[in-house]
Amino acid sequence: MKSVPRTADGAVVGLAIAFFVLAGSQNDPRPLPQYGLILLLPLALVATAVTGRAWIAAASLVILGVVVRAVNLDHGFFGSDVLPVTREAIDRVLDGKNPYGYEFAASRNPFAYPPGNLLYYLPGFLLSDIRGTEIASAAIVLAGFGWAAWLVRDDGPIVAMAVYAVAPPFLLIATDGSNDTSAGALLFVSVLCLLVAKRRSNGALLVTSALLMGETLAFKQYTLPFWPFLVAYVASQQWELSLGRGSDRGMGIPAWNLYAVVSLGFAGLISLPFFIWSPDAFIGDLLAWSDAAIHPITGWNVWSFLLRWQGWNAETELGDGLAFMDMTLMGAAILLGLVSGVKRPSQALIFGAATWFVVMLFARWTTFAYFAGVAPVVLLIPFADRLVEAPEEVEKMRAASGVGLPASPLPQE
Repeated sequence: MKSVPRTADGAVVGLAIAFFVLAGSQNDPRPLPQYGLILLLPLALVATAVTGRAWIAAASLVILGVVVRAVNLDHGFFGSDVLPVTREAIDRVLDGKNPYGYEFAASRNPFAYPPGNLLYYLPGFLLSDIRGTEIASAAIVLAGFGWAAWLVRDDGPIVAMAVYAVAPPFLLIATDGSNDTSAGALLFVSVLCLLVAKRRSNGALLVTSALLMGETLAFKQYTLPFWPFLVAYVASQQWELSLGRGSDRGMGIPAWNLYAVVSLGFAGLISLPFFIWSPDAFIGDLLAWSDAAIHPITGWNVWSFLLRWQGWNAETELGDGLAFMDMTLMGAAILLGLVSGVKRPSQALIFGAATWFVVMLFARWTTFAYFAGVAPVVLLIPFADRLVEAPEEVEKMRAASGVGLPASPLPQE
């Protein structure tokens, strides 16, 4: 049978997206390394197109995404007070003091995140570069898309990698002092590990994904809408794990039970000491998002639109009912999604993202930074179902799709 030439169309498109997004106006100031990398993109594009090797594009985009973020990091500028407050909170914990219920020097806002946030940023704090954690998180997402491309033996995920690598909002959020890049990376990696665990029926990887999900839940509150749908997806798979030595003597446990217990248990284990330390301070700070003085109506939400369009102030008219309405809508969206059924991973991510957007569109405060927290998993949706397919099933589907299908541009698993 005549061999089919290797192609990497998706990888070429990804590099083209990166070049045209980053090129921008010729008068825009850029650090010299970024300028040089932009000039090298056409060379990488031609090399990818001629050789049909998508890994050239993937490697180029990982390097590009990391370097562009690193060279644009201004250590003297903070567009957000989140990481300065986090740094001060870690310092208090290491001094044996409670970060909750405390008035910080870096901001009048409290530390309004679960303590998984402190754990995640501890290495960066010890290295005296807490904002470098955001760039490392972006690198993890980029590498994750490369792994996804290798697993599905398709270069489609490289297009998603390109979007994430160079989209201006994502570049800014990774360097301005926000924590949403890391929130998105944790959610993305936990989901990716879960899908690969199902693909390989790997119990150890399932536990790893559950621990990562627990850390995600203990990192930032808005990741919660994805958890019930991921649990529902695992529950729909009739997947059991054997506990004990030997599959015959071991006790079987449903995978979804293990996933749910480990993820919630890890989040609870991290949070419990701080709750016991001061329940009122802990709960009060975690609910600070509902305080109109901290989060007034602004950003990408329905209430901000109505305020600008009709001058209708939902805060004046509805008051504290806004937060209750938002949580009620979230509960309704979760219930509707679960009732509809979650049989495929793409459904879990679609329902999770839809619920996330319901929460954000009806919140008082929806900064564009938040979108960095959901973008990686949204970009993963088109490939989610193929990520759980065993390699032999992928080959059967490729063979059944007809003669003339281009050979995979990526190495086989």
